[in-house]
Amino acid sequence: MKEKKIAFYHCHTPLHIGSGTTLDVIDLPIQREAHTDFPVMPSTAIKGVIRAEYWNRKISEVKEKNNKKCLIKQLQKLIDIPESPDKCDNFFEEVCKYKQENKEILDKDCKEFIKKEMENFCKEEFFDLFGYGDKEGNIIFTDGKILLFPVKSVKGVFAWITCPLVLERFERDTGKSLNLPDEIKKLKDNEAVAGEDITIDRQHLVLEEISFEVSIDDDLKNSFDKLGLDIDTKKIAVLPNDNFRYFVKNHTEVNARIRIDQTTGTVGSGALWYEELVPAETVFYNLILSRTDNENNLKLISDFINEKIFQFGGDETLGRGFTKVYVK
Repeated sequence: MKEKKIAFYHCHTPLHIGSGTTLDVIDLPIQREAHTDFPVMPSTAIKGVIRAEYWNRKISEVKEKNNKKCLIKQLQKLIDIPESPDKCDNFFEEVCKYKQENKEILDKDCKEFIKKEMENFCKEEFFDLFGYGDKEGNIIFTDGKILLFPVKSVKGVFAWITCPLVLERFERDTGKSLNLPDEIKKLKDNEAVAGEDITIDRQHLVLEEISFEVSIDDDLKNSFDKLGLDIDTKKIAVLPNDNFRYFVKNHTEVNARIRIDQTTGTVGSGALWYEELVPAETVFYNLILSRTDNENNLKLISDFINEKIFQFGGDETLGRGFTKVYVK
């Protein structure tokens, strides 16, 4: 597979993609890589959201063209996605039925309109891209790996941290060379390479309770500028691998949640739990590929998601997981 796109996921609000309940202090932890403990966005969570939103966009287009050919309550049924292409015709028919005096009536004008607008999309484009049942889709989404993680800084409010391991994986996965300075690969404990906006007297970097001796290298800023992300690249710091793992393991957000008993107005029995969140401003990346190197299919997906905000993970009504996607 030669054709691929690189997608970056910039969390605008805290993100919770959970790994289920545990017996640890945190009842609902986030998903992490087993071998590194780095936070991860599983490809299932990414594909599922993009698939649903791709369908919803088409429904919005159909609603705009409706011009009273279908009733509003009929169009609302379009939100459900058929299981496979061979069920599209039955789906269109069910959408266009309505009840009148306890009788089910098929609105033929509505069916003709919906079939005209959606038949090719439903039977070919949508399921070709995303697959169905045992049939694989043409588009592949890899797991979202972490690239930058925000940590409180004494200067500059916060810093985006990364490490040599993360950067080496990024170069390997994407085929892009960041042209990083050699000193990054030789970092010792409590040393860092950082942008000038987060350093004290151009000598020290203080993140949470830990101080680092720092060197400033403009090549680091220039390397990240080339990625075209909407971030302040002067606030990026490269830490040793072990220090980076410490921060992503111990400095995520942990929120206490409760459920109120509506009868008593107090906390329900056993209704206190702790939920872990990836902090806002975290940046992940993944690859989007075509199994058949279909440039048109890649363009359809990349154009659809580029510079748009999607909601990933749980707690949507609490404002969690709103993430802006950039495709390069």
